[in-house]
Amino acid sequence: MASAGGWSRGEQARYFRELGPYFVASILLLLAGAAYGIATSAYAPRLSAPSAEALREFTRLFLGLPKPYLALAIFLNNGLKTLAVVVLGTFAGILPLIFLLVNGYVLGLVLHSSMESGGMPAFFLAVAPHGTIELPAILLGTSIGLMLGAHGIKWALGKEVKPLGIELARGLRFYLIVIVPLLLLAALIEAFITAAITSK
Repeated sequence: MASAGGWSRGEQARYFRELGPYFVASILLLLAGAAYGIATSAYAPRLSAPSAEALREFTRLFLGLPKPYLALAIFLNNGLKTLAVVVLGTFAGILPLIFLLVNGYVLGLVLHSSMESGGMPAFFLAVAPHGTIELPAILLGTSIGLMLGAHGIKWALGKEVKPLGIELARGLRFYLIVIVPLLLLAALIEAFITAAITSK
């Protein structure tokens, strides 16, 4: 049975299964970064202070934007970063690995700050509406990047018969068909629903 983008449901399901180990690896790398962020914030606050300030400055860029522009800004930010992770993942998967560790680290800083201020319920309320869609979508992107990195290494070593370009084309098709709509939906929820919740 044909589906979006000319992919049958069976082909999409098969690609999902191929991504499985890399999705698990993405989660573990994100958690490792988060653990380091929490530890740094708790035991070496001077070390984490510049990162926390940079995060606040980045957040200020989005403050005050009308909701449609905010949704567009969020979508472009997440969409372009995820696309870069997919495409540049072909270089041994280095960029997705760094991306996961860095974003995990930032998440750890925010989590620790929320725990310290007693604002964990507010934090989850502010993240859950869009985060339950956005985070899996981004992790799917990093999974593709990591898988392409593995294919690239095999190809460089002469252990991969299928050209890397074919795998990249499959990854980009999945990005367009599955990830982009999820990121767009998450951006709309964050701009119109999460922003309304957090402003109360």
